[in-house]
Amino acid sequence: MAATFQEFDSDYVGIDLFILVCSRNLDRLKLYSAPKADMTIELQRVQAIHLNWRGFLQLSANDMSVVHEGPGSRGSYTRDDDLLTVIWDGFGPDVFKEVSGVYIHTHILKTLPDAERLFAVKIGGKSLLASRIRKSIPMSGYEVDLRPGTSDIPTVTQVFVRGEYDSPHMLKTAATIVDLGANIGLATVFFALKYPSAKILSVEPDDDNFALLESNTKALGDRIQREQAAAWMEDGRINIYTESEDGVPLGAWGIQVSNRLGHSNKSTKCSQIPTLLSQAGFEEVDILKVDIEGAELELFAQSTRVWLPKIKLLVVETHDRFRPGSEEAVRHAVNELFDELPMSGENLVFRRRSAD
Repeated sequence: MAATFQEFDSDYVGIDLFILVCSRNLDRLKLYSAPKADMTIELQRVQAIHLNWRGFLQLSANDMSVVHEGPGSRGSYTRDDDLLTVIWDGFGPDVFKEVSGVYIHTHILKTLPDAERLFAVKIGGKSLLASRIRKSIPMSGYEVDLRPGTSDIPTVTQVFVRGEYDSPHMLKTAATIVDLGANIGLATVFFALKYPSAKILSVEPDDDNFALLESNTKALGDRIQREQAAAWMEDGRINIYTESEDGVPLGAWGIQVSNRLGHSNKSTKCSQIPTLLSQAGFEEVDILKVDIEGAELELFAQSTRVWLPKIKLLVVETHDRFRPGSEEAVRHAVNELFDELPMSGENLVFRRRSAD
């Protein structure tokens, strides 16, 4: 018997060649296909954390199959936004949720402790004090350290969860940014990630906050200039307050500075904005963020004519609840040069009229 082979052109994806094989029984035809030589198998390797294991899953987009690396368990999967559902061959299904690029089992997420109340952890059955939490910033992988049980936790919520500096009215590009009242550097990190070519000056007076600011911004390299000082209406030294006059702790984000005599036993360097800009080598500032716990009253009530025209976008949180007149001082200072934009979180936002 002679067999005849004939090549066909085809528009079917993944098929280059049809081979028609004729057997003695002509009503039996078999159609064979050969895959394209350049056909690629789309595999994605993702990290997953299960209640009983931690490892990697290989996800095939071609046939929606999944393989657990190491154990070799197989199954199929579906995706719905940030949820990954795995139907294992021989096991029950598992549902994972993507958290900063890692898929964590939903049962684990239901039992996570609240970071604001995370003061201690158990290791080997022994309770140990937790002094630091390392958080991965969503969509970037950048990591910052936080102090559990402090104002660091609501601050990271404001910056990276609520996105209070991610207003649609922010500039599309920025080359120079100044962060006054930088605290532990969270806003600095946000701006650095949003504007990857920007140079940033971060100014913070408190010792503990500044130490963590240095640590949290170290990976950003020489793009960040750090200055331990308070922004003030003159250069010199100024009193720093970590407690109210009643002895109530102000918290890490409530540190205040003042030239008044009081119960403070600490002082810190203070600098005018022109001095800070000169030291940083900034002729103009695309974005000036101000969160200085009431000192904006003095900063904006004094002459701003030297430095305010150099600012394109001003983002400022005022503190009238304990420094009455702060918001009025800011609005009066910017009135001639700036247009007011919608608030972003607790921040007033102003854009210079001549700015692009």
